[in-house]
Amino acid sequence: MNRPLLLIHHATNRGASHPPNSIFGLKTCLEAGARVVEVDISPLADGDFVLLHDRLLDGCTNGSGLVGAHTSDEVSGLCLVWRGGVTSEPVGLLSQAVDLVSRHPNPVELQLDLKPYTHLDRETGSRLVDLLRPVKNLVRVTSEADWTLRSLHALDGDLPLGFDPWLYLGMIAHQEEVEFPEPPFRQGAYEYWDDHPLASVRWGGTADYLAARAEALWAQSPPGAVWYIHAKLLARVLDDGFDWIADLHERGAQVTAWTLNADRPPDVELAWRLAMAGVDRITTDDAPALARALSEHAKGTINVAY
Repeated sequence: MNRPLLLIHHATNRGASHPPNSIFGLKTCLEAGARVVEVDISPLADGDFVLLHDRLLDGCTNGSGLVGAHTSDEVSGLCLVWRGGVTSEPVGLLSQAVDLVSRHPNPVELQLDLKPYTHLDRETGSRLVDLLRPVKNLVRVTSEADWTLRSLHALDGDLPLGFDPWLYLGMIAHQEEVEFPEPPFRQGAYEYWDDHPLASVRWGGTADYLAARAEALWAQSPPGAVWYIHAKLLARVLDDGFDWIADLHERGAQVTAWTLNADRPPDVELAWRLAMAGVDRITTDDAPALARALSEHAKGTINVAY
């Protein structure tokens, strides 16, 4: 393949030398010349956003309670928990990440994966847009919350966005034995987890059902968004006769598969398969390791950038 397959540094965890989503991890990625770095963000009570993946402070920090109920001053005084212990690394804020990226001499795309735990009202969305305005050409806001992405697009039609349809179409039950269940809540007639009426009964072949679901999901996504789809879901859809990657390419969208790692041989095989199917990006915990593994596996057939 001539175009490069772009590897995304998941949660700024390059080399696993710092906790995921940490400011020091982001610095490490930037200093190493990373092309695309992903961090998770959630809104705080005072308008800033915190670099955390979870809904609760418990477990990922030495604090407790709902993330969104705290202010930036409160979470800045906390430290990240990693590998079973409290680290000396403070919880980071989006404003700090934006400052780092704005001062970095080389171009980078900072993917901000906005968690769908809290409704982003217009005021909070406007604050996010304002915060990102100085680095708008260097960031991309991604989310499973399509309603939030459409709101952000209405506030700023040029803000780069990305959509993950995992809340609407999946392979596993998200809600089993968790404190905060998430959709989809039902396994449909085609054996995908899908709450949509199209999944309630079998009305045609599986490929036809998947094409119809892809059409409906496309209507939910804001214009120009990059798509972020679970790698195993992409593979299963291909096995069931529908090429979602080609469908999105025909619509003018890029496709990212998440999250595949070099320390799992099946992941390397799947990464190669999806690259051959035309996927544009792959999210990984260790981009250099996956690049090496793909180069060895593909024997020069894949041009990888990270």
